[in-house]
Amino acid sequence: MKDFDAKLGTLLEWLSANTALSLVSGKITVKNTPDSGRGLYATGRIGSLEEIVNVPHLLLLNFTTALAHVSKFAGFGLSEPHYAKINVPKTLQDQITQIYKKLTLEGILALLSFQFLSAYIVLEKRRGTNSFWKPFLDMLPELEELSLAPVVWTVLQSPGHEDLTKYLPRSTRKHTERVVKRFETDYSTVNAFLDLTLDKVEFLWAWMCINSRCLYMEMPQKKDSSDNFTLAPYVDFLNHLGNDECGIKIDTHGFHVLTSTAYTPGMELYFSYGPHSNEFLLCEYSFTIPQNRWNYIDVSDYITPLLRPQHVAFLEEAGYYADYTINDMGMSFRTEIALAALQESDPAQSRKLQAFVDGISDGTVYQLKSHVLLKHILTKIVGDCEKKLAIDTEDPRMKAISVLYSDTKAIAERTIEEIGG
Repeated sequence: MKDFDAKLGTLLEWLSANTALSLVSGKITVKNTPDSGRGLYATGRIGSLEEIVNVPHLLLLNFTTALAHVSKFAGFGLSEPHYAKINVPKTLQDQITQIYKKLTLEGILALLSFQFLSAYIVLEKRRGTNSFWKPFLDMLPELEELSLAPVVWTVLQSPGHEDLTKYLPRSTRKHTERVVKRFETDYSTVNAFLDLTLDKVEFLWAWMCINSRCLYMEMPQKKDSSDNFTLAPYVDFLNHLGNDECGIKIDTHGFHVLTSTAYTPGMELYFSYGPHSNEFLLCEYSFTIPQNRWNYIDVSDYITPLLRPQHVAFLEEAGYYADYTINDMGMSFRTEIALAALQESDPAQSRKLQAFVDGISDGTVYQLKSHVLLKHILTKIVGDCEKKLAIDTEDPRMKAISVLYSDTKAIAERTIEEIGG
């Protein structure tokens, strides 16, 4: 804890020393607890719409600032106006800056933000005290703190990872496969670009720090939304909650955080990362939250095997094939359409089905049989969840996955009750 407090003090000094525009309210503090990890807490009364943090642009770590720093050692200049406000202090040359000297502007611009920034963080971390970013990098979480994310134990091939993969819900397994593919692509692309092999564990740490902490911010060099993000020192202590309790404003002065509700001393401040289910939060950020209103069940794997070729053709033509979900509000419209289509031997010729698709009919004519089929599917899902939850374990990774089964079981049981189970 003393080490954490010392590093936090260094970070605050770094934020205030580099520009007068930095702001960290005296009404907030960072706490690091065993149960919930790091978080921002109120130490005094905070009103709604009160600014609590501002991080100037030169202290934000993103594609623009990283490129500005690298350019000081590489053989290219940056003349665009968005680089003018990035003051890069002189730092000592070392083995890493020798790597920067070999980089080209064209090569860097061809990289995704995730790729360039992950590599940059790995290299800057190696520079130690030579790095301008050291106070911020020292406060990023250790990889162990992000180890609940399936991508971490999959890439590391941690003991028991094969059993953990089998324990994952099917939809979570698919999500994990997509995340792992993203990571492996970024890792191989960066190694080819640098013409060297970065340590995979170090790259995974940097990659996960970005994935779990980046905030949306447009990058002038990038057009794709996935490239438009920044890391914001101190702001990244804000933990996620389903509802926005803090908002963000970005202007020429920096990255501002303002409250959208009032706080009393001792309360934790939260920020919404977006409308994400616990499956998404675990796969991307390495945590889950209780009472997550964005949870849902993906029943695609139960419905699509029931579809005959004529059903598939109709649903594809109508734009309703796959992605069938259920949440606490009930079935998605896509799911209703799929279950209705199953009741037609020739769906393409059914006027009542087309009327349902077009919104002319409310689909009541299909409801009874749809509910019977849905109840059958959900009953099976409840049974599967109960079998998984019956497994006794002390493994925190298994416990995190168990949360997903509990969430799914709860939605399935509520839905069965609502449709007359």
